[in-house]
Amino acid sequence: MWQSDPVTAALGSFGVWQGGSLFLIALVKVPAAWHMLSILFLAPNPETFGGTYFCARNDSESQKLVAPSEWIDRWHPKDKRYALGFNPCNTFLPGDIRDGNSSTSELIKCDNFEFLVQYPTMVSQWSLVCDRSVLVNVVQFFYLLGITGGGIITYFISKKLSPRVLILGGATLQVTAGVALALQPIFEVHCLLKSLIGLGLCFMFTATHQIIFDLTAGWRKIVLGVSFEHFWSIGVISLGWLHSIAGSWTNLQLIISVPSIIFLILFCFVPDSPRWLIAHKQFGKADELLIFAAHCNGKKLPNDFTTKKLASGRGNEKPVEMKTSKFRIICAQIIWIGTVVNYYGALLNIKNVGGTSLPLRTTISGFAEIVGTFSGMILLLKPKYKFGFLSLLLFVGGTCCVCSWLIPPNESGGRAGWTMVWLAFVGRIAIACSLAMMSNGASAQLIAPSGPFLGMILVTVARMCLMAAPFLNSLAFYGESITLSFYGGLALMAASAAFALFISSEWRIRELVNAINNTPTGKVWSVHSQTTSVSEEKVVCTNINWCFEDDDGNVKLY
Repeated sequence: MWQSDPVTAALGSFGVWQGGSLFLIALVKVPAAWHMLSILFLAPNPETFGGTYFCARNDSESQKLVAPSEWIDRWHPKDKRYALGFNPCNTFLPGDIRDGNSSTSELIKCDNFEFLVQYPTMVSQWSLVCDRSVLVNVVQFFYLLGITGGGIITYFISKKLSPRVLILGGATLQVTAGVALALQPIFEVHCLLKSLIGLGLCFMFTATHQIIFDLTAGWRKIVLGVSFEHFWSIGVISLGWLHSIAGSWTNLQLIISVPSIIFLILFCFVPDSPRWLIAHKQFGKADELLIFAAHCNGKKLPNDFTTKKLASGRGNEKPVEMKTSKFRIICAQIIWIGTVVNYYGALLNIKNVGGTSLPLRTTISGFAEIVGTFSGMILLLKPKYKFGFLSLLLFVGGTCCVCSWLIPPNESGGRAGWTMVWLAFVGRIAIACSLAMMSNGASAQLIAPSGPFLGMILVTVARMCLMAAPFLNSLAFYGESITLSFYGGLALMAASAAFALFISSEWRIRELVNAINNTPTGKVWSVHSQTTSVSEEKVVCTNINWCFEDDDGNVKLY
């Protein structure tokens, strides 16, 4: 078999070398989670951590001597819509101070604010409150813009640069922009640097996912691909507790940016993709990599081992022309949009569900993701009716989120609290399952004949929709159930698309095969569509090309 596929012969299904290499490169997911979620801790509402803010007192000595609490009672109208219990954005007109009832007094807008917070944040540094609070969402928008643009750029430059080089370039960009972001005082520059951080991180985790797929085979490809997502959850769980020791938003920014230097220091240990090297006729580097890996795994290769035989074995072959069903493409796009927007947008919305401290809420979310990704792995390993089970799980998760409207409102009219936390927890499990499946084979099965370009388009469209999520989360000011129900609706939308795939593909094909097998002259059929086992999977999605395996497990690159 090595003559057709020296990569599989040298590496095997899994070994010590793959274990160490994949653990190292999977660490890129930790800073990716930190930077995505960091806006909750870099620019939190002051009341999130027991702080407050109010219209700045004048420079006169008489006003400076007034205690903040007394100042607030005298000048700010009471308003239960605000977590602080008063309207910090407006004050009464001078000489028109009433009993705190905003309905009986004319109000004026505040231009300057005073902050009483535990430590400095982006909000207190640039007064990102009231009308300027939208700028917090603008910061996150630029980060997501970097991620979206990074996916497109990565697709094209990966034709020229190997995944290992992309990891190096991405780490350099992320560390440089991250440190600069913490040290510079200009908001506009902050937005630009945030976009560059997203771009660098996209380079890193996209290239890493490529390498993971190239270095493993069989069911281990599924297990390790899903386990890659667990490192994201580790980042989500740990960020809140890193925030507790940071002391300022600039310190936290440095804490989450500097660790990526590990990839620059240990760059010589970061593996490259042997299949990328072979596809670009860099056979010497591919041979050196595979011989070293085989030695680490305790395997002895033939004396005439060379990766050139893989290229010569497919010299005059042409890829089989197949058409992708438009119906499947539409369903895949709906699932991708519902999954991506929900997975990342609802994570940012965790600040609006209440219940307990924000670090504990993010920790709960991280554990929910782990449960969800394990569920996705099980469905991928047991593929009979996997889209059917996915649709059921998404339906349950989406329904739980939508049902947040049934929570009795508290005295201030809000519904945030532990009940909403657990409803969001169920939704998080469902959407994490969907992401694990779509990222590790389910999506590739739907669009396999069309190649990775279509896959890039589907993910890019979903990421473009995600850029609206930070602004949608602001609607929680009018009711926490609004945003959670929105994400529940996305889950139900994805559930509908998954159910359509179940009916049109999994169930229909299975019933057809059973009918043929039960006829007197029927021939025993095997289904190689959505119902194949992982070991029989014929198509493996990569960012560079498609790999088609024949019945003997030999790989052909197109």
